[in-house]
Amino acid sequence: MQYVSKEVSEALVSQITKGFGIDVNIIFGDIDIVADTPVEGIVAIFDDEPVRIDAALNYLRQRNIAAEVLKEG
Repeated sequence: MQYVSKEVSEALVSQITKGFGIDVNIIFGDIDIVADTPVEGIVAIFDDEPVRIDAALNYLRQRNIAAEVLKEG
């Protein structure tokens, strides 16, 4: 997931876990400051049924968060 946010304290992983009931394991995270705005990136493992994972990914994309599936299964 990659996103630009002025609200760094927003807990996206917590929202996914609580809102969609998906287990999320963050394996890498990075934050850079560009023009006084945090640019964040997270690599995470989503563990659940494909339908629920797709719903969570659509939720992220609707919030202008780039979400790319690196490996399925």
